[in-house]
Amino acid sequence: MTLFTHLARGAAAACALLAGLAVAGGACDKTPVRPRSVEAIGRDMIVNGVPTSVVGMQFDGTVDDVSKAFREFWSAENAPAKGRSTASGLMLSAVDGDCFYLLSLPPQRDSARTRGLMSVVRLGADKAEHRIPDSAVPLPEESNVVSDVESHDGAQAGRTWLLDLPGGAGWNAQRYRNRLALQGWMNVGREPDYLSVGARAMQGKAFAMQRGKDSLDASFSGRDGRTVAVINATRNR
Repeated sequence: MTLFTHLARGAAAACALLAGLAVAGGACDKTPVRPRSVEAIGRDMIVNGVPTSVVGMQFDGTVDDVSKAFREFWSAENAPAKGRSTASGLMLSAVDGDCFYLLSLPPQRDSARTRGLMSVVRLGADKAEHRIPDSAVPLPEESNVVSDVESHDGAQAGRTWLLDLPGGAGWNAQRYRNRLALQGWMNVGREPDYLSVGARAMQGKAFAMQRGKDSLDASFSGRDGRTVAVINATRNR
């Protein structure tokens, strides 16, 4: 899923670096490195409870050129940047008042162009208010939330949970489906079981349900005796 791929490398990483920071909210609209092109991924999101925007950017110059420009910009703003090399590439960050900026530059060949992912987080003492509240969608029993992302697009909101559960995928999927049905959710479709790469038996379950203005897609896949589930809910005003 494209959204998860971007978030795992950008916005979620930004939130992971924010531990211990809590200041008042405000506008976060500075551009530390002028991009050649910009691709909007999510300008109005809530990632693990924190207001976040994520954009893909392409820059002129090498990774070193972009890193230097990023640091020089924040040094001039009296907010020196920090850099950290990870398995996902180079991560450059800076805190400017109530705004946290993270530029993630994945490994890439030295060339005249550099691609990156800019995540901007508005910090605050209180968590943001979700358009799809926790009470709207019951999550599977015994599940642990790995990530929680809500995005907004005009009148529509979408919220996606990545979950880890004990037990097999088929059993967890059926139990969750039964729970939703008991709470008034109606079946609107079922996708075929799917086969994991390298597996000889069907490893996953997927289905879709609806209740009122809320729609839900759920997929469950087995991994090392446990279950990875993705619950995606959408709501139209």
